[in-house]
Amino acid sequence: MQIIARGAEAVLKKEGDRVIKERTRKGYRLPQLDVRLRKQRTQQELRLMNEARRAGVNVPMAREINESTLEIEFVEGKMVKNILSEKNADEIGADIGKEIAKLHANGIIHGDLTTSNMILEDDIIFLIDFGLGFFSQRIEDKAVDLYLLKEVITSTHNSIEKKPWSAVINAYKSSFDESDKIIKTLHQIEKRGRYRKRD
Repeated sequence: MQIIARGAEAVLKKEGDRVIKERTRKGYRLPQLDVRLRKQRTQQELRLMNEARRAGVNVPMAREINESTLEIEFVEGKMVKNILSEKNADEIGADIGKEIAKLHANGIIHGDLTTSNMILEDDIIFLIDFGLGFFSQRIEDKAVDLYLLKEVITSTHNSIEKKPWSAVINAYKSSFDESDKIIKTLHQIEKRGRYRKRD
């Protein structure tokens, strides 16, 4: 097995057409607490992915191997972070907006919407890594999900930021009936962010 990523919470290993995501032990936590947290977070991530797939979101198939390990279908594509450009920004941005709309319409918050957690395979956007996700119908939570994506697009793709972000928002609006309330809250969050930066 080949280690393809190592994060704060988990190690990802590739084995054939699968990714093994194992949440690692934390020595600073009490053993009983550590086991419980890893189990809860593994089960939560699996549930989020399964619910997202049922909602029609492009998400890899996953299953639980043990209390702290998931086996996830490997998506053979390119990370959006590495391919987003002026040329494809409208199309890719629109596809991202549609996928997020499906998540939010079904009360799923991704929690880490970055272009590193989006894979383009055969012109299809797949969302990956639901490790920070949760279920919520709160307008604020959905707005924060969008806010984090905008911050990533602004910082990572600053030379073309307006084009993909406009495409994301336009597709989100046209795909989700509650989008107006969420985008209004998003603007309020942005204002709060600007005030903090001035301080």
